[in-house]
Amino acid sequence: MEKIEVDDATFRDLTLIARTGGLTHGQAVAFLVEQFHQWSGPAGPDRIAPDGVAVYATYQGQRVEGVFDTTTSGLTVTSTPLPGAWFRSPSGAAKAVVAALKPGVTPNRSGYDFWFVASTGKTLASIRTPARR
Repeated sequence: MEKIEVDDATFRDLTLIARTGGLTHGQAVAFLVEQFHQWSGPAGPDRIAPDGVAVYATYQGQRVEGVFDTTTSGLTVTSTPLPGAWFRSPSGAAKAVVAALKPGVTPNRSGYDFWFVASTGKTLASIRTPARR
């Protein structure tokens, strides 16, 4: 197994992340790597499906909007705090929104319960198909 070295300040931050999430240092690093993979930066026009479903979430009193791709199950956040950020799953998007709006809180969330379909006000789970469960 490879080892990594980090400076003292980075180690303190990693310790804080680990304690906040009830994780080991290794699990905290894995979590951060997962977040890196799930958030691939600004979305191009090819990332937002033309038949995507408009969704929203309200967290810490802030409404966050996005578009859910029913084909890939990906979700693009279209408003602050992460405008243009694309995620492989609604849960990845939910975790990133929680982390951005309230750092230090364990961001684990079910995306299908966190996001709501804009046209109906029902949870995203209401349009989830068996293939995506």
